[in-house]
Amino acid sequence: MKNNRASQTAYTVLQGVVHTGRQQATKSLVSPEKMAACLTILNSSGEGRRRLRQLENPVLSAGLLLLQRLLMPGIARHYVTRKLAIEEYVRSSIAGGAKQVVSIGAGFDTLMYELSGTHPSLTCIELDHPATSQQKRLAFASEAPANLHLYPVDLSTTSLVETLAQTPAFDPDARTCFICEGVLMYLAPADVENLFAALTEVTSAQLQFVFTAAPEISSPNTNATWLLKRYLHRLGEPLKWTIEKEDIHAFLASQGYGATQVLDGRDMRGQYLPHLPSGPFHLGEFVVACAPLHRE
Repeated sequence: MKNNRASQTAYTVLQGVVHTGRQQATKSLVSPEKMAACLTILNSSGEGRRRLRQLENPVLSAGLLLLQRLLMPGIARHYVTRKLAIEEYVRSSIAGGAKQVVSIGAGFDTLMYELSGTHPSLTCIELDHPATSQQKRLAFASEAPANLHLYPVDLSTTSLVETLAQTPAFDPDARTCFICEGVLMYLAPADVENLFAALTEVTSAQLQFVFTAAPEISSPNTNATWLLKRYLHRLGEPLKWTIEKEDIHAFLASQGYGATQVLDGRDMRGQYLPHLPSGPFHLGEFVVACAPLHRE
């Protein structure tokens, strides 16, 4: 990602969510509230409006679908189902007593905006790169709830511990649910381990953590193609930390965490798209929910 502009990946994910929500077979997966929030963000910038025009142009839209098949078949549907899996876990965490939710590298995801509107007593914090965070702030400037806090930060130069210590809205004594969607695979392994350690350092209360992980592009457990690797390098976003689903429990244990839920592409397809037995769907990235092993 270039330092002076919002993440192209964030735009791509949002574009995929809107496309999926406009298809008859999958529109039920994207709520009207989520669709409205996605459109608000896309309509707030020239790049976002360009992405919308691509969806509305039959030729360009067909080209996007072809590119998707060449890189990661069914990735747009995957974006939506992984968001549903994360949202269900976070809402369960809130129902169980979480008082604040922190999204690390939120991109243009709209969950925090939606939660802040329906849970006025919930503290919702987003941490993201300044360029992406600023664009989101502009999009929601006139309608952001008071309990939604968007903080620009470059976590490659500022630690999570330091960032949250300087975040007035963050309460280190409150039960917290942390989210890290579509981010860890772009971090160096040492930075991933540091993040797990940081979560237990920044809060003394109960915490839950939901994140996504992915195997190597060459893994037999993903249908991502070899072209994806070149594409990501061209974007300047190569995969750095990869892991197989079967290895996630051992990894978490080494970090002092235990998994409470692990959902891969097959699980999410069966759960959210049982009426679509055929058609492309991304297999590879999986959703993990976990908590520290030794914390009351």
